[in-house]
Amino acid sequence: MLDHTVERGNPADAPQLAPAVGRVIRRTRRRPRTVTADRGYGEAAVENDLHDLGVRTVVIPRKGRPGKGRQAHEHRRAFRRTVKWRTGSEARISTLKRQYGWDRTRLDDLEGARIWAGQGVLAHNLVKIAAIAG
Repeated sequence: MLDHTVERGNPADAPQLAPAVGRVIRRTRRRPRTVTADRGYGEAAVENDLHDLGVRTVVIPRKGRPGKGRQAHEHRRAFRRTVKWRTGSEARISTLKRQYGWDRTRLDDLEGARIWAGQGVLAHNLVKIAAIAG
């Protein structure tokens, strides 16, 4: 997991994606070839912002009912395959909740929630690194 944020309330998803990708680019010094997200991020402005950051392929289903051209684009095999990959990666969030205690916390303010989330991400990443290292 390369980036995470905890926000107050329930802010809209779409405006947060390009800044998150920007942070990943700064940290890794590499532009991702592909960015995928769920329909909550599915706005033309988000897609344009990601292309402006140098992302070649953006795979995000559009909100609402897309036009004929967009429907054809979303039904391409590569688009569907990438959406399925993203759906599978959602299991990581479920794993964080179950294995690293993201479903409960004694830290009750925003800063505490940020600490809690950061520790969960760190624990997840350390387990993944250990598995890769053998």
